[in-house]
Amino acid sequence: MSQSTLISPVENMTGKLSSTSDGRVTVTRRKCYGKDAKGRPIYGPLETYVYHCHEGKWSEAASKNRSLFQEVQLLVKEELSNPERAAYWQELFEQQFKYAKQGEKRYTTLRGFVVAQLHQQLKKDE
Repeated sequence: MSQSTLISPVENMTGKLSSTSDGRVTVTRRKCYGKDAKGRPIYGPLETYVYHCHEGKWSEAASKNRSLFQEVQLLVKEELSNPERAAYWQELFEQQFKYAKQGEKRYTTLRGFVVAQLHQQLKKDE
């Protein structure tokens, strides 16, 4: 990936830059890694990359993984809409920061954390 230094207002833009008819899409983004003590967002570097849109039929493994991810998304919606379960997940989410291990991923959003946990759990159960 390349890094660019842009001037305002371009430096604050994120999202799709362009797409072409051959299935390639050029994207720019700037990740937000949460907020600082004063509530201001903490942004990473500006990233620009190209990805290719899938054409044709998905493989059996890819179809299975897509179905699993769809199932996880529905479970997360149910879990976070239940106040008791949402409180449970919130506590686990906050513990990941208090008891973080070296090299272990830390999630910046509750939803992302719950998706990862449930996805991992369902993959184990297969």
